[in-house]
Amino acid sequence: MSKVQEIFDTMNYGPAPEADTLAHAWLAQHAARFELFIDGRWVSSLDGMGSLESRNPASGEKLADLAVAGRRDVDRAVAAAAAAAAHWAKFSGHRRTRVLYALARLIQKCSARKSRQRQADPRVSRH
Repeated sequence: MSKVQEIFDTMNYGPAPEADTLAHAWLAQHAARFELFIDGRWVSSLDGMGSLESRNPASGEKLADLAVAGRRDVDRAVAAAAAAAAHWAKFSGHRRTRVLYALARLIQKCSARKSRQRQADPRVSRH
C-alpha cells in the first residue's frame, strides 16, 4: 500500500466545512421567507404574485419561500440598477476591477463548495 493511501485510510474526518448548519441558521434568522431584494433592501412585491418554494435538491427538504416578482417589480429593479450604474461609472477602472475580482473570487469559492456537496451526495449521477 502506498504511503498516501495509508494516510487516507487512517485519517479522522471532522465535520465538513460545507456543513449546512450555518445556512440553516441564516434561513431561520430570516424565518425562511424572502421578499424581493431591490435597491439594497428587502421589499414586498407590488404585484402580489405569491411565492414559490426553494427545496434542497439532494433531500427535497423545503428551505424557504421566495417572493415572485411581477412586471412592476421588475421595472422597479431595473430602475434601481440603472441608478446604481450611474454611481458605479464614477469608480475608477482600478476600483471596479478590484470589486469585480473580489466578487468573482466569492463566486468561485461558493461554486467549489457546491461542487463538493454535490459530489458527496450519492443520489447525484456521475455520468
